[in-house]
Amino acid sequence: MGNIKQTKFKLSAFTKHFAILGLVSSPFIYASDISNYQNRSVSPPKIISSPEIDGIITSSEWENALVIDDFVEFRPEVGQAPDHPIKAFVAYDDEYFYVAAHITQPHNTITDRLLTQGSNAWNEDYFGLVLDTNYDKSDAYLFHVTPSGVKIDGLVDGSNYIEEWKTIWYAKTKKTDKGWDIEIAIPMQSISFDETKPSWGLQLRYKSSKPYQQYYWNLNNTQDSPWNANQVGEIKYISGIKQGKGIEVRTGLSVNKVSDDSNFEPSMDIGYKFTPNLTGLLTLNTDFSGTEIDAQDVNMTRFSSYFNEQRDFFLQDAQLFQFGQFAPFSTNGMPFYSRRIGLSPQSEVLDINWGTKLTGQVSETQLGVLSVNQDSAHNNEESSSTQLSVARAKQLINKNHSFGGIYTQGSSTGNDDSTIGVDYSYNDIIFDDQSIRFNTWYNDVDNEMATGDDTASYGLQLELPNDTFYWRTRYQHIGEDYNPSLGFVSRKGIEYSEHVTHYRVRPSEGVLSEHLNFFMFVAGRFATHDLQGELLSERITFQPLSFQTKNSDSFRIAYNRKTEKLVQDWAFSDSISYKAGEHQFDSWQFVASTGTQRPFYTTFTVNYGEHFSADLVDYYANLYYQPNRHVYLNVGRGSYYYEQSNNKYAVHRSHIRLNVAINADWSWNTLLQHNTRSERFSLFSRLRYQSAPDELYQISIAKGYDVSEGWSDRVETNDETSLKINYIHRW
Repeated sequence: MGNIKQTKFKLSAFTKHFAILGLVSSPFIYASDISNYQNRSVSPPKIISSPEIDGIITSSEWENALVIDDFVEFRPEVGQAPDHPIKAFVAYDDEYFYVAAHITQPHNTITDRLLTQGSNAWNEDYFGLVLDTNYDKSDAYLFHVTPSGVKIDGLVDGSNYIEEWKTIWYAKTKKTDKGWDIEIAIPMQSISFDETKPSWGLQLRYKSSKPYQQYYWNLNNTQDSPWNANQVGEIKYISGIKQGKGIEVRTGLSVNKVSDDSNFEPSMDIGYKFTPNLTGLLTLNTDFSGTEIDAQDVNMTRFSSYFNEQRDFFLQDAQLFQFGQFAPFSTNGMPFYSRRIGLSPQSEVLDINWGTKLTGQVSETQLGVLSVNQDSAHNNEESSSTQLSVARAKQLINKNHSFGGIYTQGSSTGNDDSTIGVDYSYNDIIFDDQSIRFNTWYNDVDNEMATGDDTASYGLQLELPNDTFYWRTRYQHIGEDYNPSLGFVSRKGIEYSEHVTHYRVRPSEGVLSEHLNFFMFVAGRFATHDLQGELLSERITFQPLSFQTKNSDSFRIAYNRKTEKLVQDWAFSDSISYKAGEHQFDSWQFVASTGTQRPFYTTFTVNYGEHFSADLVDYYANLYYQPNRHVYLNVGRGSYYYEQSNNKYAVHRSHIRLNVAINADWSWNTLLQHNTRSERFSLFSRLRYQSAPDELYQISIAKGYDVSEGWSDRVETNDETSLKINYIHRW
C-alpha cells in the first residue's frame, strides 16, 4: 500500500487543475436563460378521422394536428438549434393519443441495428415521448421508437426509469429520402388518467448517435435529466376520451416439460378499469415459465445478492409499490421485495395459484394492493397454501410533498408475519435551477422468528440530482431483529451512511469543446457501523478523471480505500482465508469503453490492488458486434486473481449472448453463462414470434449443469422446455 497522504495530495492537485479548466470552458447555463427552453401551454386538437399507423405521414391525415418544431439541443450542449429540422405532430381522438414526426437526417448518420422487439434499444437512434396523464409531474409513461420500429416503453417514477413495464401500443416507421418518419398511436386503454384533469404533461425527445446529440421540446430545468416527469410541458383541454368497457383478458396456454415431467397449463389474467385511473387485476394459475433466467451471480462478498424482478404480473404498476428511497441507490432493508413471492426461503420455486392486484390513483392518492395465494414452503395437514399480501398508499399533498405507508402480511412458510411502515418525500427547485429531493422512512416488523425487539428500520436521503454539481447523503438504521418476510435484507444490525458528489463540466467553447462531451470527477464515502458505533466497513472512493469524447468513447480512473472488520475468520476459498480483525486495503480501477454507435464496440474494466490480506487483479471485458439489424453478439469474459502468501485462487466468468432477428416478427435469442465460483453452466434459448402487440408465441429451453467435476461428469440441475401462446383481448 502506498502513502495515503501523498496520494491524496496528488489527486487534489489534479482535481484543482481540472476545476480551472471547467471554469475556462464556460459550462453553465444561468437560471435567467431557462425561459428560452420552456414552452407555453399548447392544445392538441381532437381529430375526427384517425390516421393510419403505417409510417407514412400524409398531409391529409395530419393536417389538423398540432405542429411542434421548436426543438432544442440538450446534450452535449444546451440551447443549440438542431443540425437538421425535426417536425412533430400531436393529436388525439376518443380512443388513441397520436404522435408523428419527420426526422431529417442523412442516411449515413442513422444508427439502426435492431429488429427484435424487446431489445435494449438505447444505443440506437430514436424518437419518442414522455406522457404524464395526471400532470402531477410525479410519474409518467415513456414511449420511444427506433428507425426500424423497435419499441421502448416503460415508466418514469419521478426521476427513475422502470424499463420492465410493458403495454400495448402501435408504432410504424419508414425511411425517406431525407431521413425517416414515425407514427405512434397509444390506446387510451393502455394508460391511466384522471378524467377531472384536462391537462396532461408531454415531452418529445429525439436522439442521434452519430454524432451524439439529444433534442427536446421542453426543458424546465437544464440541470435535471430531461426525461424526468418534472420536465414535461403542459398540453391542455384533453377531453371526451374513452376506455371502452375497461376489460382486458390475457389468455395463455403453455406446455412445459421439466426434467421427465410434462404438463399442460392454461392461465388467465383478467383486468378491469373501475375508473380510467384505477385498475383491478385477477391472475389464475399464473404461469412464469419461459421467463428469461437471471444473469449468473459471482458473489465475492459475505452478503446475499439482489436480483431484479422479471415476471410480468409483478412488473405491472411496480412503481406504485416502491417505498422510501431504495433502488437504484441501495436495496438493503427494503420492506417489500416482490421476488420473495413464489420462492421458498431456500429459493425453491413455489406455484402461484391465484392473485389479485388493485393499482392506480384516486384523486391525489396513489394505491397499490396485491394479494397472492401460493403453495406453502412447509406443507402440513392444516394448509398446503399460504396467502401473501401487500398494501401501499401515497398521498400527493402538492407537487412538492407526498406522504405514504406500506403494510405486508404473510410469509412463504405460512407464518403470520407482518411489516408496517411510513415514508415522506419532498421534491423542489432551489437557487432557481437546482433540483433537491428528500426522502425519509420508518418501518417495523412483527416476525414470529424474531428473537429480540430491535425490529425497526429507518433512514433518510438528501439528494441534489443536478448535472453539473451532484450530491447525495444517505443514513440508514437496520435493527438486529429486522427481518421482513416479504422484504430484502442482506446485512442487519447496522447503521449505514454514504456521501457522494460529482462535478461535471460540459465544455461549450474553447479547445475542449471540440473534443469532449464532458469531463468530471467523483468522490464518495460509504460506511457501515454496528449499533454500538464500531466501524465494520468503509469505502472511500475518488475518481479524479472521467471523460467522454465527441465520438462517445469514454474513460475513467478511480481510487478506492477500504476498511473491513471481520468478526470471525473468513474462508474465502479453499486456498485463501482472512483472519478476524480489521483490514485496510486499497485498489485502483480503470474503465474504458468505445462509442456504441459503431458496429463493433467494447467495454474493458481493470481493478488492481488488494482484497483484505491478499493481492488482487481482476478484469472484465465485454465485446459487442452489431453489423446490421439481424445480428447482435455480446461476448463477456472476466477473471479475478487472488494471491496470499504464495496461495493462489482464480475465478472466471463468461457469457455469450446471441440475438438473431429473422425479420420484425421472428427472433431467436440465446444466452450461455458459466462461472468457476459456483461451477455452474446455464443455457437459455428462446424462439419468439410476435406479429402484433396483442399476440405472442414462443418456445424456450432452459438448462443448468453443475460442472464442478468437469464437463464430461456434469450433473444436470435444471431442464425446462416451454411452449407458450398468449393473446390479449380488450373490450
